[in-house]
Amino acid sequence: MSIRLIVAGLVVMGTMSAVQAQFYGLPVGTEAAEGHFEDMSASGGIVIGEHFNLYGGRFSYRLYDQVKLFGDLGGIDPDRGDMGYGLQAGVLYTLPPLPDLPFDWAVRGTLSYASLDQRFRGDKLSVDIIGLTLGGLGSYRIDPMFAVYGYLGLAYNRFSVSGFSSTETDPAIGVGGQVDLTPQFSLYGELMHVDDAWFGFGGRFNF
Repeated sequence: MSIRLIVAGLVVMGTMSAVQAQFYGLPVGTEAAEGHFEDMSASGGIVIGEHFNLYGGRFSYRLYDQVKLFGDLGGIDPDRGDMGYGLQAGVLYTLPPLPDLPFDWAVRGTLSYASLDQRFRGDKLSVDIIGLTLGGLGSYRIDPMFAVYGYLGLAYNRFSVSGFSSTETDPAIGVGGQVDLTPQFSLYGELMHVDDAWFGFGGRFNF
């Protein structure tokens, strides 16, 4: 392996440590309230960042009133590199309501994998990332049409760049909101921060 490729791998790995954490666990795109057994929904959206954009879709299934499972499939578009892909699976568990407070609370966790090629000074480097997030989600329904939510947690990433590997854990914090245009169709938008600011938006259809 050439010295140039080693140096390129180390530089890209350092860049990834500053930006990759944002992809995993995002977008949140939902409130914390419990639902109904066997509810299903499909959503699509985009997460916009300084160096990468993420496009994808999500399917959610309500296993119990308090437990929602979801899976994501998307494309990762780097500014310098080729389009890659990402997979994600997660669970949202709604906690019992707090006395005298109009908020809903939930614990949310995700496990993710992504693969893409990144270019650095003419070299193409293979990048693989495993991400794990765990955090708390709180939401408040303003009226039947509007809801707002906030998220606080940790994002862990293990990334490998052409044989080199490293890990990083960062705090994840964000706020968002959704508007229910009909009982079946909703729009959401959110601003998240994990080392960098990220904006996500999209729509969801409830079956």
